[in-house]
Amino acid sequence: MNAALSNVPTLLQSHWDKLPEEIQCHVISLATWQHILDRRNNELLNDLHGQILDYAQLKREWGRGHIEIRYVKCNLDVCKPNYGSRLHHMIIRGVDDHNNKRKIYLGYNFHSALRDVNTDYGD
Repeated sequence: MNAALSNVPTLLQSHWDKLPEEIQCHVISLATWQHILDRRNNELLNDLHGQILDYAQLKREWGRGHIEIRYVKCNLDVCKPNYGSRLHHMIIRGVDDHNNKRKIYLGYNFHSALRDVNTDYGD
């Protein structure tokens, strides 16, 4: 019976403990970086999900046609010294299908466009 009990610790030893220390460190490093990437990807997915919901709400509030979203090259004198000519801004326009497809500037992001639609064009 004593011989059987003396073998118990070796039988319960995990495969992790059998790995060399440098491989354990490498696996831990990979797991750490994967966790960082997953967290960053989740933030991007959360941002994308929020933008999709904001677009749906803007489309619902606008109700006169479709929404046009464009990234245009910045021509503002304020932005040129800091960013040069590579900076682009989002422009959101509502297309009024009932009024000769007239394009109406709504804002530079979803929140300002929603605010303008509710205050200026609310029914």
